[in-house]
Amino acid sequence: MPKKIIILSDLHLWGAEDPLYRALLKFNTSKLQSGDQLFIVGDLFDLFIGNKAVFANRFAELIAQFRAFESTGVEVHYIEGNHDFHLEGLFEDCPHVKIYADQMNFEWDGRRFHFNHGDKINWKDFGYQAFRLFTRNLLTQCLIEALPGTWVDRIGTKMSKTSRGYHVAPTDNTVQLFRNYACEQISNGFDFVIMGHSHHLEDIRFRVENHEGQYVNVGYPRKHKKYLELLEGQKFFELKSWDDLLAPLRPSPVNQD
Repeated sequence: MPKKIIILSDLHLWGAEDPLYRALLKFNTSKLQSGDQLFIVGDLFDLFIGNKAVFANRFAELIAQFRAFESTGVEVHYIEGNHDFHLEGLFEDCPHVKIYADQMNFEWDGRRFHFNHGDKINWKDFGYQAFRLFTRNLLTQCLIEALPGTWVDRIGTKMSKTSRGYHVAPTDNTVQLFRNYACEQISNGFDFVIMGHSHHLEDIRFRVENHEGQYVNVGYPRKHKKYLELLEGQKFFELKSWDDLLAPLRPSPVNQD
């Protein structure tokens, strides 16, 4: 069976009772095989800040799965988002789980990949950029490490709501900024540009001179029900559906007879 890359983004999991969380646990056991690469392009969780027990306990099954991937030969690349960050200590004893602050470059199967959560792309969104600067600076990180996990959870929940206030439906201008950024990266020689954050589903091919590249964004899985897959030797990513995993988790219709 050919090796593959799987990409997830912006699931915004909120707890063990979340149907999408249960679907992801099933996804990990059914879709990932030895030698596969799993990329998470930010906001896997609706809230996960620092290496705090309150969050680790809330998502214990998923974290255990990530740890167990070492024995199955699956590598995890986690690009932090604006709802899950300061995670560098969470998997420090797991060399197969790699954490990146906001973007990373990767080479696989002779092609070049650029990953970016995307929350810094719209630099004109001054309100959000100020909010991001506040949450990501060293002083805030030290404060997070010092505070009890329950406090971080409570404060983080309020911060998450604030972030949603800044994260409105993407405008045409925001969508175009993401496309421009992707085209620029492809013109720099990348074959694939993968982003999240905007919750806007995209699958676009750009040709710059003789070089063709693909920009993809899985959008918002709760709405679009998509993830990305690229098989070894395959030319472009395919948008795949979550429907087969979500259907068994939906309540059965009541029999009206």
